[in-house]
Amino acid sequence: MKSLFVSRKGVSLAMAALLGWGGVGEVLAADVETATLDKIVVSATKTPHTLGDVPVAAEVITREELQERNVKTLQEALERIPSLKVHSTAGYNNRGLVSLQGLDPRHTLVLIDGQRVQGGHENAMDIQQVSIEMIERIEVVKGPASALYGSEAVGGVINIITRGASKIPEFSGSLGMGSRGTMVGTVSAGAGSEHIGGHVSYTYRESEGLDLTEGDDPPTYDDYYEHILQGALSFDLSDNTELSIRPYYSYQVATDTAPELSQERYGVNTLFKWEPDDLSNVTLRGSYFSYHNLTQEDPTDTDTILSNTEFEASYSRLLLNTHLVTAGYQYWLDDRDSESQGLFVDQETHSVYMQDEIDLSPVVLVLGGRLDMHENWGEEFNPRAALMYKATDKLTFRTSIGTAFKAPSLLKIYGFRHVPMIAVGNPDLKPETSVGYQAGVDYQFCEGVRIGVSGFRNDIEDLIKTDVNFPYMTFSNVEEAMTQGVELNLEGCLNDDISATLGYSYLDTENKLTGKELTQRPDHRLTAGIDVKLPSADTSLHFETFYTGERWNDDDNTERLDDYWIFNASATKEIGEHAEVFVKVDNVFDKKDVEDEDYVIGREFFAGVRMNL
Repeated sequence: MKSLFVSRKGVSLAMAALLGWGGVGEVLAADVETATLDKIVVSATKTPHTLGDVPVAAEVITREELQERNVKTLQEALERIPSLKVHSTAGYNNRGLVSLQGLDPRHTLVLIDGQRVQGGHENAMDIQQVSIEMIERIEVVKGPASALYGSEAVGGVINIITRGASKIPEFSGSLGMGSRGTMVGTVSAGAGSEHIGGHVSYTYRESEGLDLTEGDDPPTYDDYYEHILQGALSFDLSDNTELSIRPYYSYQVATDTAPELSQERYGVNTLFKWEPDDLSNVTLRGSYFSYHNLTQEDPTDTDTILSNTEFEASYSRLLLNTHLVTAGYQYWLDDRDSESQGLFVDQETHSVYMQDEIDLSPVVLVLGGRLDMHENWGEEFNPRAALMYKATDKLTFRTSIGTAFKAPSLLKIYGFRHVPMIAVGNPDLKPETSVGYQAGVDYQFCEGVRIGVSGFRNDIEDLIKTDVNFPYMTFSNVEEAMTQGVELNLEGCLNDDISATLGYSYLDTENKLTGKELTQRPDHRLTAGIDVKLPSADTSLHFETFYTGERWNDDDNTERLDDYWIFNASATKEIGEHAEVFVKVDNVFDKKDVEDEDYVIGREFFAGVRMNL
C-alpha cells in the first residue's frame, strides 16, 4: 500500500504504511531497526512514531529481544521494565497479572493488537494466554491513557502486537523443556501471494506447577496444560485498501483439581484500512472476544462466560503540515453470563475521542480527550495534554498530564456467588478516577549510549473498597490513594558484540484515608542485563538480575517483607543457518521463600531448540 502520510517536521509518520496501522488497534509485522530510538510505537498516540520522537512516555520490547533472553512466557518478557510489576502468584486463572507505577492490576489496560480481551480474574487479564512465539513486539504506554482508550487505562496501556500475515512461504518451530515438568512447543507457518497473506501458529504448554497445600496428603498443585492457536490473514483489496483478520483460540485445563477446572477463550479481531490520499487514513475495527470458565463435573456445563464486543471507527489527517488530527468513535459491549448463578447481565459504552498532534518543531504538543457514555454510571470525560521539546538531536524533554478512570465491573455492580462467599452487588458504584502526571528527560551521550530519567504521580479517587462480613462481600466507593516515583533507564553498547541495560525505579504510595503505604509495592526496584555475542563460536550469552526492595505485607504497615535479588543466565548457539539451541537458568543462586511471590521457588532450568525456514 502507498505511504499514509508525507514526511513532516519532528515526527516520522511515513512508517504508517509499513506498519499497516491507521489509528486503531493493530500493527502488521515489519522489519524495523531494533535500535532503541528507532523502535516504532503506535499505542501512545494511535499514530506511528519512533520511540525517540514519541511525545508520551513509552517503552517497546521487540521480538529479537525476547529471543535473546529466551523467555517462555509474557510475564518474563515484561520483567525488565522497572516501574512495571509482574505478580507471580500461583493458582488457577491467576498467573499473569501486571501493574504499572504502583497501581492495581485492574488499572492497567491490556490489549492484543488493540483488542480488549477477557480471561483470568475479572479485575485484570491473565497475560499468560498470549504465546511468546506469536509476539512481534510489546508496546508499554506509561501514565493515564483514558483520553484515547477509556476505562482501565489508569496506570497505562500494554499493547501486545502479534506477528502479521506473510506474503512468502515461511516456517518456524521451537521446543523447550525444563524444571517442574515444563514443556513449551510451538509451530508456525506462513504463505501468500502479492495480494493475499496468511500466518498460523500453534502452541502447546504444560507444567506441573507448584504445591499449593504443602504438608497435605495428597498435595494439590496448580498444574495445567493449554493449547493456543492464533493466526493472521491479510487482503490487499486495492492499492490503498487493506483488510486484515486475526483469529484466536486457547484452551487450558487445571489437571489437579476436583472437579477438573478448564477455561476456553476465542475471538477475532478485524481491521479495514483505507487511505484516500497521502495525507489521510480511515480505519474500521470490529472485534469479539469470549472467555468461558468451566468449573462443573460435566465439562460441557459452562459456569461463567465473559465477552467483549467492540466496533471502532477512526479518521486521521495531516493538516497544514503541522496538525495531525485523529478522531474516532468506539462501541463496547461488556457481557457476563453465569449459568450456575442465574446471572445474565451486560453494559454498553459509546465513546468519541479526538486528538491533535501539533508540530511546532522543536516543540510537539498533543491535546486530546475522550467522552465515554455508559448506560449505568453516565458520562466520563478524560482529557490529556503532552509536550515534547527536542532541545538538541540528543536531548529531549517530555511532560504530560491527564485523567483516567476504571469503570465498575459487572461483578461488583450485580454481585455474584462463589461458595462459600456471597458478593452483594452495588448498582450505585461510581468509576474510580485519577489524575496523572509524567515528566522526563532523555539524553543520548553518544552513539549507542542513552539515559532517561522520569518522574510520575497518580492521585486516585473513589477507589472501590471490598468489605467482608462472612459470608457476605460488599463494595463501595470510599478509598483514595496516591502513587508517585522516579524511574531511571540506561542503555549502552560497548561495541558491536556487547550491550547492557540498567533500570531503576523508586516508588512511594499512600492510602489517603489511613495515611499508610499500599501493600506489596516495593519501594525500590532494579533491573539490569548484559548481552554478549561471540561471533567466532556462533554463540550469544545473556545475563540479567532483578532487585526487589522491601514492601509492606499488611494494610496496617506492621509486617515488612525483606528485599531480594534474582539472577538469570542463558546461552544460545546457532546450528547452521536455520536452527539454534538454547539453555536458560533462572534464579541461579536458588532464592526461595519469598512470601508474596509464589514462583520464587529456587533454581529452574529450561532448554530447547528453535528453527526457521
